[in-house]
This record gives sequence, C-alpha cells and structure tokens, in this order.
Amino acid sequence: MITGAAGGLGRAIAEEFRARGDHLVLTDRSRELSALHASSVAELINADLCDDEDLQRLCARLESGEPAIDLLINNAGIGVPGSVSALDAALLTKHIDINLTAPMRLCQAAARGMLNRGGGQIFNIVSLAGLFPLKDSAAYTASKFGLRGFTAALALELAPHGISVGGLYPSAIDTPMLREEMSHPDGSPLNFAGSADPLSSEATAKWAMDALASGNLETWLPKSEGRMASIVMTFPTSLQRVFRYMEKQGNKKKQIYLASLHT
Repeated sequence: MITGAAGGLGRAIAEEFRARGDHLVLTDRSRELSALHASSVAELINADLCDDEDLQRLCARLESGEPAIDLLINNAGIGVPGSVSALDAALLTKHIDINLTAPMRLCQAAARGMLNRGGGQIFNIVSLAGLFPLKDSAAYTASKFGLRGFTAALALELAPHGISVGGLYPSAIDTPMLREEMSHPDGSPLNFAGSADPLSSEATAKWAMDALASGNLETWLPKSEGRMASIVMTFPTSLQRVFRYMEKQGNKKKQIYLASLHT
C-alpha cells in the first residue's frame, strides 16, 4: 500500500513497483488517482487521511489478508508555510493529522496484520525536516520530528518479530507541493541550502527502492545534508548562527528555482 499515490513521489514509487509486477494498493484523496493508475494492476482507494471513516477503511484493508499487504509506504503529506502566530489553528492541526497521526494509525494496522502473518515491512517517507527545524514551518517540522521518533521506536518494537521498519529523509523534491510552498512568501530557503539541487521524483523513488532493499532504519538524501543536520542539532546553541548562514545561501538558489518555473 502506498499513500499519496496520485502524483509526485508516490506516483513515481508506484511506477517502480508496477515495473516489477507487484500487486499495488494505491490510495489518495485526489480524483486523479483512477485516471493516473487505470492501466496498472492495482486496487485504487480514494481516501482522505483527515476523514476518520476513510482512515478506518484503510486500516481495515491493512489488517485483512485478501490479499495480504506485505509492505506499507506512508508517503502522503502536507506542508504549508507560515509563522505559528499567523497560521490558522485548523491548518496547524491538519499538519499533525496528515503527517503524523494518519501514518501512526496506518502503521498500527499494518503491524497487526504483519504480526499475525509473521513478517512484513513498514516504510515512512519523512523529510530532512525531521532532523533539522524549518523556520516558518514549525507545524511541519513538529510532525516530521514526531514521525522520526515514532519510526525509530516502532522499529525497536517490531524487529524481534521479523518486521522491518525504516524511513527515507529527503531534502527538497521537485513536486507540486514544493512549487506551491515556494510560491508562498514564507517558503523556506533551507530547501535549497547546501550543494544539492531539488531531487526529481523519479530519482528519489529509485533511492527509496534501494533503502527498502537495505532495510536500514534511516536513509538521508543527500547523505551529506543529513549528516550536517545531525551535527548541528548536537550543538543546539549554534542553531541560530548556522541557520542564518544557510538561509542566506538558500535564498540565492531559491530565486533561481522560482525563475525557472516561469521560463
């Protein structure tokens, strides 16, 4: 099962599995889901992760064995920039609902089914924002920090039962979500800090496949950015100084990226 499978990274990952001939259970709230995957061998489930009935429906499918789901990929997410003081309270909560609560519920359901069958794999698409905070994206950062902690704890819990748990921590991916975020005045320039350009969905999907095969708990993309984020957060007193440098560096590349969207 892949959530958020109608476009971007979710669709690219689905294409990787379709090329292997795997049976897919694809879910998204977008009506484009059916049109995009109509030719694939897949179950298509339109569901909104903010709707409790829809979420329960997905959980029931994960626990069922008709056919059994051996791999869950939590990919769906939301990221709307804005200062905490200005962000609508409902939108603040929505980040937690979609990016953290829904994956936790789906992981729980998947774990129950996999424990009954004696094996399986759970894989969460997190973000480098799960390692390093983003100014003007506190709700997004909180949800990803939480998902990282949940993923690590779940891995410890399920490893003795033959169930692998891991996560992918990519930097910016060139998707509609990134373009929408960058069109906002508060879109974080840290998406463009460092030496790397935004990743393509297709390249990130191939990294995800490698990470799944490795069974590692965490895969950082790029690895150098993840290492740097981890070092900085080991010395939180340096955060303000490092952030100012990275923000200045990222702003230059952000402007280049925005200009490229209009050419």
